[in-house]
Amino acid sequence: MRKAGELIKEYLREGQLAANRSEPIGAGGYGVVYASDVPGNVIKQGYSADIYNDIEREANLQAIAAEMGIAPRVAGVERFPGGIGNRIEMEDIRKNFSPVRGSGEDGEGYPIDPKVNIRTAQQLGQLALKGVRLEDRHAGNVLANNMTGRPMQLDFGIAGRVEGSDQVATLANATAEGFEAAGLSDVASIYRATVMDLLEGGDVADAMDVAKQGFSRLQKIKA
Repeated sequence: MRKAGELIKEYLREGQLAANRSEPIGAGGYGVVYASDVPGNVIKQGYSADIYNDIEREANLQAIAAEMGIAPRVAGVERFPGGIGNRIEMEDIRKNFSPVRGSGEDGEGYPIDPKVNIRTAQQLGQLALKGVRLEDRHAGNVLANNMTGRPMQLDFGIAGRVEGSDQVATLANATAEGFEAAGLSDVASIYRATVMDLLEGGDVADAMDVAKQGFSRLQKIKA
């Protein structure tokens, strides 16, 4: 049985988090982000019941990226009965990173800075080599370092594990998008077509070899 002191402490904490949640840092269709009660951290909390423990899957994928230095560090995951209100606590990077500008009138949409897009493609390729596919890279899900411009990837809600031909395709698509951002559209088209032709022919190993060669070239592009 939990002690009265622990229950009171938890009650007070939830009261503080509820107050923080009323003044969110950001919100989307699936959840809200607000300040944690721990200085230097923020919390992402889902709106609906997380019956499949997606929040744990998301946190695990983000942790992989965080180890690579391209996503905020995950501090913990909290799950509740029925999955209602499950949440991820993570590092608050706003002190050193700022939002990037998107193509839409409101600043959303696909990021318009070629350097951000090249670096993001390089990071997505690195994740693909780790067996992770990260999607939904609109401006609201990417921040840039105030000093270096290095992107930091947010929101791993639309992400998953990939292997085999899916991993090859993920790496190839990220690399091709990087070439396009660098103004090498012809190279991107030929590269993507070559990899996909090999995949369609069942030559997964050869397709991965070509995909890696292209990605190696992308990584050499300075942005």
